[in-house]
Amino acid sequence: MAINPHAVPNKPGDDRLRCPKDGTLMEKLTIGGTKKLLVEHCARCGCLWFDPYELAETLQRQNAVEEIDYGIAKKYDQDVHNPLPKHCPRDQAELIALPDPRQPHVVIDVCRQCGGVLLDAGELKDLSEFTVGERLKAFFSRP
Repeated sequence: MAINPHAVPNKPGDDRLRCPKDGTLMEKLTIGGTKKLLVEHCARCGCLWFDPYELAETLQRQNAVEEIDYGIAKKYDQDVHNPLPKHCPRDQAELIALPDPRQPHVVIDVCRQCGGVLLDAGELKDLSEFTVGERLKAFFSRP
């Protein structure tokens, strides 16, 4: 297993996660509703970390996307500038980049061990907006 250069130990008592992209300590954002969710957000690069099932639940909640994804999606691939593999902030397993099946232009970083998901700034908004063009493409690509 490759060594994660961002696996810098936190101070005792600090349970925040480190951003898999830049090593910044992530802030915890609370998504309201009857059942509160905590997701992690990197203030430096704008990426979001979702533990298993948090992404699906976030996408189902009204106004949740606007509450937490206030970053702007980049027009270029940021990973070209940082070619090192990204690692899960929970268990340090290497994250696997997978295109979203409905919107293949959105690449999701997934941890195969814990099921967590990393989204870049703006990708949550993009996933929540299934455009007319994308709907037509999905309709005509059905078997």
